[in-house]
Amino acid sequence: MSLQNFMGGGKASDLAFLFSDVATDVESLNGMQLSSGTPLGVVVGSVISKIVISTALATLGITCTLLLILGLPEKQKRHIQSGLPKGVYSFSVGVVGFVYLSTETYVPSLPQMELDLQGSQTLLSGTVQINLLMKALGCFIIAPLSDRIGRRPAMLTCLALATLTSFSCMLATHISWFFLARILQGLSEACECLVFAIIRDFCDDTEERYQVLSSIWIATIFANMSAPLIGGVIAIFSSWRFGFLLLVVSWGGLFLFAYLKLPESAPDEARSSLLQDLATCTGDWHQDCLIIAEGLFYSCYFSFLANVSFVMEVNYNQGLPVTCAVIASTMVSLWVACKTLNRLLDGPVIHIAQGSVLVAMLAVLADCLAGLAYDGTCIWAYLVPSAIQVSLMGVPIMSLPTLYMDPLEKVAGLAACMEVVACGFLSSIFSALSTQALLRGGQAGLVLFEAMVTLTAGVVFWLGQGVWRPMEPSPLSLPLLAPEWNGNGVVR
Repeated sequence: MSLQNFMGGGKASDLAFLFSDVATDVESLNGMQLSSGTPLGVVVGSVISKIVISTALATLGITCTLLLILGLPEKQKRHIQSGLPKGVYSFSVGVVGFVYLSTETYVPSLPQMELDLQGSQTLLSGTVQINLLMKALGCFIIAPLSDRIGRRPAMLTCLALATLTSFSCMLATHISWFFLARILQGLSEACECLVFAIIRDFCDDTEERYQVLSSIWIATIFANMSAPLIGGVIAIFSSWRFGFLLLVVSWGGLFLFAYLKLPESAPDEARSSLLQDLATCTGDWHQDCLIIAEGLFYSCYFSFLANVSFVMEVNYNQGLPVTCAVIASTMVSLWVACKTLNRLLDGPVIHIAQGSVLVAMLAVLADCLAGLAYDGTCIWAYLVPSAIQVSLMGVPIMSLPTLYMDPLEKVAGLAACMEVVACGFLSSIFSALSTQALLRGGQAGLVLFEAMVTLTAGVVFWLGQGVWRPMEPSPLSLPLLAPEWNGNGVVR
């Protein structure tokens, strides 16, 4: 396939010819057979991106084959002290924050990327949704594997892959290669599961662990708030490719820290079989309802994220600065709602979860009325219901996994994996369906779809909580606190 055809007439079927494209483009580059008006730098970037992605795929295939033939490598001895070091805490915040920044910094630029990559609205929104699905798949593979070969090699692998795939996204010149790079980037974001497993390894005390996880959640909200602004500023004054360049530098820095400073923290005790651990995590349907409901609440958030740029810029002809302001203001309202509901619903976590889910379900009534009365011309009829829904998702998303993890301390790593898998799988499916609801029913169809997903999440939650077993008072009902550090830089 010639460069001219590759740059202008790509289809989804071109994915079958990815590896042959590399040789073709290298041949064109060597012979300087550039189509008219195509800069040399574009061809060089295209070739490098394809080589990096092809090499990553080949390396993953060879590694999986060797593991099947030779078995898992021997785990290093555990080498940690009691308490979470401040450096590891900062590293954990950075990893979780950049997992979200990897997607949200380019969301404001989706319409421009549609032109640059010769894609479509469905395919560009799909790069957000497929990333969630692949992160869930990666967590299901890497989290149990880290229990057996150790957290350190698993984390280093994820960070190295995140660096390489961000570099490939930066240089991609066609939607097919960008889509494939986002698939691999989603696998690398399984490091989010490893962060929670590492925190569990360091923090045996439940109260201490909750303080750390709460502060990471707050940091995640700030990452969500800043990402649209960062992405919008980059898109206005530079290019969406510069955002991926910043990710290359950031992921590379985290890899360097992990290589030099991150100790092996996985327990040295012999592990039970994966099937036994899975039975522990999924054997109680009360617990299963919690993570299913959490996944549905996450779906509303990612539905908003995947579609807001097209609604604002295409349907309402608003500029990129307005889109960035809408996303950022919604994240601010999410943070304010989290702080407010936690104060109003002060008490055990189970009561906070019940109250926040009930409030979200009541808000659905207003959203449905707005959707039914929607004429498609008033921008506020879209913004207000969407902002209400997203703002009320925060406390359920924070409290439901806390309840889910409470009785699963012995399988916390796999439990965190199951949570991320459920959230990623459901979010990818329902956010894809929301895009179709937007295309077929307009903004009113999108509002009604998101309202129905929220209502379904509440019904699933109450299905499990309606016959909830009595629970002992838990230190998890403490208010959100920032971790305190002693003189040695360890959480106390």
